[in-house]
Amino acid sequence: MSEVKKIVKESTVAELLSVSGGIVAGIILSSMTGVLEKVPGMLAAIPAFLNMRGAIFSSFGARISTRLHIGELEPKYRLRGLALEEALASFVLGISQSILIGILAYLVSLCMGASPSLLYLLGIFVVAGLLSNVIIINVTFFSDIWLYRHGIDPDNVIGPYITTIGDTIGLLTVIASVKVLGL
Repeated sequence: MSEVKKIVKESTVAELLSVSGGIVAGIILSSMTGVLEKVPGMLAAIPAFLNMRGAIFSSFGARISTRLHIGELEPKYRLRGLALEEALASFVLGISQSILIGILAYLVSLCMGASPSLLYLLGIFVVAGLLSNVIIINVTFFSDIWLYRHGIDPDNVIGPYITTIGDTIGLLTVIASVKVLGL
């Protein structure tokens, strides 16, 4: 029964952090209304971009956690070997999906009668993808290691935690990429 209590306790804390982070992400999104109005296709692409971050990096966190549990990975704060391979796979997947999202945002905009710039939409999502990949890979890996070393099962925490971090970082990097590329 103590294992059930541990799982409930760890999961409850993770879910509370997730809800709180969701509110922060919502506030960030509400501050983007000017960008969303000026850049056709952004509103259609933001949910896909954020969902992709959560899916890719929650899976990355779960794979790292599994490797820690079965002893294939030592709980050290060094991103190398199998951990680096997992990170690179997630990075490539994140960039390829960012490109796809930019293209789909362009096509959706065309269907809605807008005429956005394909290169601009691709640029926004590729730059945001690059920035967020680097940040979220590191946050995920080091969080997994920290949790494991402190006796907390990363499998109980990492999914909701990284999804929320991904939403917040994803929105911030989209804003940054719009500013870098000029609006």
